[in-house]
Amino acid sequence: MGDKELLKIFYDQVGEKYPEEESVYHTLRGKLRKKFVINWLKQQSGSLLEIGTNRGMYLQHYKGGARFGVDLSQTVLRTAHHEKPVFYAVADAERLYCFKSGVFERVLCSEVIEHCFHPEEVFHSIAHVLKSNGRALLTTPNYRRQRPTWVELDVMTNYGIKSTWQEKYFHTAYRPEELAAFAGKAGLDVVQCGTLEKEIKYVAKIPAVILLVGRVLNKMLKSQRFGMWNEDLFQKLSNFIYLVTHYTLFEKCALLFVKEGVRSYIIVEKT
Repeated sequence: MGDKELLKIFYDQVGEKYPEEESVYHTLRGKLRKKFVINWLKQQSGSLLEIGTNRGMYLQHYKGGARFGVDLSQTVLRTAHHEKPVFYAVADAERLYCFKSGVFERVLCSEVIEHCFHPEEVFHSIAHVLKSNGRALLTTPNYRRQRPTWVELDVMTNYGIKSTWQEKYFHTAYRPEELAAFAGKAGLDVVQCGTLEKEIKYVAKIPAVILLVGRVLNKMLKSQRFGMWNEDLFQKLSNFIYLVTHYTLFEKCALLFVKEGVRSYIIVEKT
């Protein structure tokens, strides 16, 4: 069985067991990312394709035109949102040739390419489905020194998720200039690229120390309940510190010393 088949099996499992919207978007990172993406969506119009849509949370916020969502996981699409008219389909982000060329005005691909073995193919797929003058937004984790590749399942194990890759899964990261290089090779023009979630750089420092101490302690305790409590404490502390700094002058001062955020983004256009 090839990696692509194993990848689909893994994300079918994740889609069935892991409540991503509830787990990720109550975290500070998730909240900041969601705000950024929704602000972009509010400024767009025309038919929208979301790649790696999960349950279609972002599509429900889009008001500019027809909504389409694709995901590799069939199981997650079974529980997708249908409050507003949305068309869902199972499709591979690296091979969107199930669509005719040039059929969408806008494409959203948030937190997807870091899970793909061939990220350059995702950009070629986007170039294929975009209309002329169409635009796409992509977000993905950023990194500084060493690029991550295979990472531990961590909190996913609390939901009974297993991996055939020695209890790890493929989760990498890209710098903004790397995204720009992918876009250029796919014939897409870079409108804007950079980083976001800069607040994490100073907000999460103290909570991160507490989190790491708790993880070390739990290697001896081996308690799932303690592990979940430790992760929840980290998120609550991060959110609390963010609120305190956000509504004071400290945030503006702190951001002056933060060069880049923990997440990369790029907005591209097909000419």
